[in-house]
Amino acid sequence: MILKWGDHAHAQDEVGIKIEYKTIFDKFDRRIGDIQEWHIVGAVVSTTQAGLTTALSTLESAYSNDYRDLVMYLNDGTTATRHKLSNSDTFGGTHVAFFGYIEGPWKMQLEYANRRTFYIVIRAEVRTGGGQYAWKERLSVRGTGGQKFRYMPSLNAAPELQVLQQSSTYFYIQQGMAIGRQAYIIPPGPLYSSIEHLEQRKITYETPKEIRVNGSELYTTTWQYIMEGTTAAFQIQPGNNPFVWPSI
Repeated sequence: MILKWGDHAHAQDEVGIKIEYKTIFDKFDRRIGDIQEWHIVGAVVSTTQAGLTTALSTLESAYSNDYRDLVMYLNDGTTATRHKLSNSDTFGGTHVAFFGYIEGPWKMQLEYANRRTFYIVIRAEVRTGGGQYAWKERLSVRGTGGQKFRYMPSLNAAPELQVLQQSSTYFYIQQGMAIGRQAYIIPPGPLYSSIEHLEQRKITYETPKEIRVNGSELYTTTWQYIMEGTTAAFQIQPGNNPFVWPSI
């Protein structure tokens, strides 16, 4: 088995590999990809310490770069196995998350005598699918339709209560947020369009939350509608739900 990181090829059977897949979910608990981690443990071997130093310099130089393909080949060095991680297939590219040296399972203190044990972690995200990532909406009701009053100030006496009107209006503030994987989600319309204050409508589009190599994701749209009426348009009752959200 031969492992290659970009143009750098490890010696045959130089490394051992553990590959982990951690699933990524959206806010609806749907699978949207995974985080892959390759844990690579191996040993560079040389007959001289000077040769070992040169080989380690080459190894460190190779793993000082990100955005490389990581592929395990058969012993012929050209036939790829099932285990491969292509930089172009990832969201954000392949990264060297950790590089270091450890004490190997050798006896007689062989570290840097004729070999040096190294440990490397390569990490990348692979995303699948598209569509909607998250959705949230709320409706606030302000007012009860009751009496409206104010206190008139007085220069030398206590303020005096003055009734301005016997009945008042209800305000409905509808606010929401939707996140699309690769594009903005079109916001829904107001729940009660006939009483909306059109001049106060507010729609906001934010830059993607994740801007990386090979793409961007999580486009946020927010909205706010203010409505005003003389009657209670909505009352909380069991099973009474004014919202309509996209099917998932």
